[in-house]
Amino acid sequence: MGHLAFADAFVITADSVSMLSEACSTGKPVYVIGAERCTWKFRDFHQSLKNRGVVRPFLGKEDIFESWSYSPLNDTKEAAAHVITALAERGWGLPS
Repeated sequence: MGHLAFADAFVITADSVSMLSEACSTGKPVYVIGAERCTWKFRDFHQSLKNRGVVRPFLGKEDIFESWSYSPLNDTKEAAAHVITALAERGWGLPS
């Protein structure tokens, strides 16, 4: 977590969903290397991040000191919301 806190930007290979997810939780610029080579397993994940403005491709000519931001991802909160919705659709709920 210290590396995430001290970094100004990230350049991450496309094959690491966990590293990308952690970097995208910071709101700091995240560049991805090799997303165009991903198979179907990762393609939707990368396209989703790109569509949300969370990542940009790294082709080697970018100015990684350019500052840009986005709303940091909060996967835990999003996953919990999906679980709560799925339970509610089945007539179930969580105790308050």
